[in-house]
Amino acid sequence: MKNKTEVVIVGIGLAALATAARLYELGKRDIAIYTESYGGTPYIAAINFVLPENPYGDTPEQYFKDMMNAGYQLNDAALVKEMTDNTLNGYELLKRWGVKFAKNEDGSTKLRHVSGHTFPRSLCCTTELIGVEIVETMVKALKEKGIKIVMDAQCVNLLSDGKKVYGVTIKTEDGLSNVYADNVVAAWGGVGNLFGKSTYPQDIKGNTLAIAHNAGAKLVDIEFLEYEPMVVLSPEGAVGEPCPTAMLGEGAHLLNTDGERFMLKVRPEGEAGSPKTLINKEIWKQVDAGKGTEHRGAWVDLRHISRDVLKAYPWFFDRLMDNGVDPNLELVEVGPMAHSFSGGIWVDGNYESSLEGFFAVGEACGGVHGACRCAGNAASQATLSGLLCAEGVNKLSRNNNGIEASIDYKVDEEVFNKYVPKVRELAVDALGIYRKGELLKAALTELQNIEAQDDLKNDTEASQIVESVRLMVQAALTREESRGTHMRIDFPESSDEFKRKIIL
Repeated sequence: MKNKTEVVIVGIGLAALATAARLYELGKRDIAIYTESYGGTPYIAAINFVLPENPYGDTPEQYFKDMMNAGYQLNDAALVKEMTDNTLNGYELLKRWGVKFAKNEDGSTKLRHVSGHTFPRSLCCTTELIGVEIVETMVKALKEKGIKIVMDAQCVNLLSDGKKVYGVTIKTEDGLSNVYADNVVAAWGGVGNLFGKSTYPQDIKGNTLAIAHNAGAKLVDIEFLEYEPMVVLSPEGAVGEPCPTAMLGEGAHLLNTDGERFMLKVRPEGEAGSPKTLINKEIWKQVDAGKGTEHRGAWVDLRHISRDVLKAYPWFFDRLMDNGVDPNLELVEVGPMAHSFSGGIWVDGNYESSLEGFFAVGEACGGVHGACRCAGNAASQATLSGLLCAEGVNKLSRNNNGIEASIDYKVDEEVFNKYVPKVRELAVDALGIYRKGELLKAALTELQNIEAQDDLKNDTEASQIVESVRLMVQAALTREESRGTHMRIDFPESSDEFKRKIIL
């Protein structure tokens, strides 16, 4: 068959790199990676593993409990256990492929305490983002091994008969082409760019939910969009830069405009290790009580933290300094912002979807995080899902023979500009901080009306984006209780009850 590959991986973030690396170790050589860009991996600041040398008495069992608690017990417990049982294997995989982590002066691995974790277990780099180290090291190593990597390539469709996936349609500057494969691995990230201001890189478009759904893949937990709690809200040049939750482990404090450490009222032991959902909700409480900052956030106080400690987070420290904010001299305005996605494609223990031959890893798959994830766990899950997926691909040995397909993809810029901006506004309004049944129902009706327009079919990507948002709104409407940062409040904003009721 023309243009046939044993394993096609869509994306080149950490999940894709881990999948390809482990496949190579298992003897697979016919691997091709197609990607638009590097996604969110270059921005990874932390990655969690339980190491034997951990001085705090950490265990995979405690890591499992932390993940389930952060996910409000909605996680797939079997997937979480498999992940936490393999944490050391993921760490060793990255080390074998040349990734280096920061060390303490005594030679031990440096561990930071980030949101949602009982113990410090977050590995890092103190000279740059650890994600930069991962990308540079692993991409170079895979290329040296002869793995095919095609950049500036967008996956626009899955080739599927409704029961199995047998390839992808790829769009490059040379046009459209079908790439056939025995196994297709979705490592294409989440949906963050559907939500206006977010921490997401621009190459993650969010239309991939619809691509998977149209192929026949089952989706799970897609109502759970995560908000990063401490994203810089001012000055303008630093907006969107996350203040690492590890800063709370370094001794940072959150303050309202009255100068109160409001987190202590719900967490007397201090801010370090606080779950992201708790931080988000407590910041929103301060805003609702009139004690929020100008841009509807709070202050993070870093003034008492050692200059050397702050400089060990150079991406954050330098961004502030370059924009006229010295964190040792002044408070920094931070607040929640759309960040990552806890839901996605349903997978089993091999990270295979409900479609034969179609796998999903990293943020493309759901079930692992439940309603919310612990900080740094996007990177850990990317590594471990990639490792376990590769072992699943190797074990299952899928084989597609003789199936070919025509290419069906349309582009109409006028149609895209007509519908997509409006749909993104609907996503922000309906799937934001507070979610109300009436607003979700209205958004669903409007999205269904847009989908009924004949001209929408003239632009495939626009159609996919509309469907992706509609699927998320449907899921959010179905889940009536509050979990994670899915906060259902179904009464008028003007009421006193609205102002004081936040469901924890």
